[in-house]
Amino acid sequence: MRQNLLRADSALLSYPIREVVIIGKELEKLGEFSMIWENIGDPVAAGEPVPAWMHDVIQKQVATERSFAYTETKGALAAREYVLEHFSDKKKCTVEDILFFNGLGEAINKVMNNLPKETRVLVPSPTYPSHATAESMHAGCAFLSYSLDPENDWEPDVEEIENKVKYNDNVVGILVINPNNPTGSVYKRETLEKIVAIAKKYDCFLIFDEIYHHMTFDGIKTTLLHEIVQDVPGISMKGISKDIPWPGSRCGWIEVYNAEKDKNFKGFIEIILLTKMLEVCSTTLPQIVLPHLYDHPEYECYLEGRIRKYEERANEACEFFSHIPQVRVNKPKGVFYLVVELIDLPRNTLESVNKQVRLYLDDLEQTPDNLSKNTDFQFAYELMGSEGVCVVPLTGFSSDINGFRMTLLQENDEIFTETLHKIGRAINLYYY
Repeated sequence: MRQNLLRADSALLSYPIREVVIIGKELEKLGEFSMIWENIGDPVAAGEPVPAWMHDVIQKQVATERSFAYTETKGALAAREYVLEHFSDKKKCTVEDILFFNGLGEAINKVMNNLPKETRVLVPSPTYPSHATAESMHAGCAFLSYSLDPENDWEPDVEEIENKVKYNDNVVGILVINPNNPTGSVYKRETLEKIVAIAKKYDCFLIFDEIYHHMTFDGIKTTLLHEIVQDVPGISMKGISKDIPWPGSRCGWIEVYNAEKDKNFKGFIEIILLTKMLEVCSTTLPQIVLPHLYDHPEYECYLEGRIRKYEERANEACEFFSHIPQVRVNKPKGVFYLVVELIDLPRNTLESVNKQVRLYLDDLEQTPDNLSKNTDFQFAYELMGSEGVCVVPLTGFSSDINGFRMTLLQENDEIFTETLHKIGRAINLYYY
């Protein structure tokens, strides 16, 4: 080309949750086996059936003329009214403060990319890759993070947050993911209140990714941002792809709190809306379906059943991994993921299913790109090549802790138990 088409910061783009699939698909082909995909939080792909009542609700709305039309740029009014009434706080927010996106991935990028280049948002580590990558791409350099502590049930390091905000005037926002992906932690209210106090003290805004706000285990309650935000400017991110098994809907929204209390923050939100106007609107169908799904008489019982299943999966997995000396697990309090830390992880190999797989892995693992990665990437590759299980390396979640994330979604009990044994066997052989 007459000019270079690659941005200087293009190397910062990364999404390991799907990148491991490329390698996994090649190994499947070479090894002539079917991979167990534990890399992505898609209940439907994991075998969970979409209930008949959901089909009925969606089909009824598809039959209406309005499902084929544009909707308001901010989102269908009925959907925004429903969100305000059921998930938000009328004292902090109005229907005009709610904006729909084609999934939270778009919302994350819109929020980050419309900040001035020199400003920074502090993100957790480990974190969902879309957040860290969006922050990196916006700033043109490595993301700025604070630690989640595995020895304290993955709670945020509040002291670290304050120091990084206090001594870096470019930090204008603090991101919290609660309930947390990838760790499954649900943070203590007092921890979140301290983060709100830091934002207030240093004149920052808050972003709370709360898409899993309904997905907590028995006896665990999520503290939502609107309950504690006081007069601090804030953004809550939510969507329908988790508590309703419809990730392909790509339907998420932000709730903006206290915009009127800060002229600068209000102007920032107006810019986000203007950039959304350039796209006209988000997809209409999931927005007009949303109130009907949540109000359906079978929804609550259905959600409770799903959560019970995920908690049972978490209990089984934690019990299984507790007997392996090289790992550490914290039982999740919600969501449908489990993080397994791999302590003092070496670089090693496992016996592959055949010679072709072994040769492919040898070439892959000797490339400079792979050698520069943390050792849990090599473990993930070897696990795929030996046991046919695909997990996501924990360092792929913008963390320096070795380990992996797996899901609790597998619908078949026997396959889930078999998957645990495959992973356990691989861990034991990898260390010895």
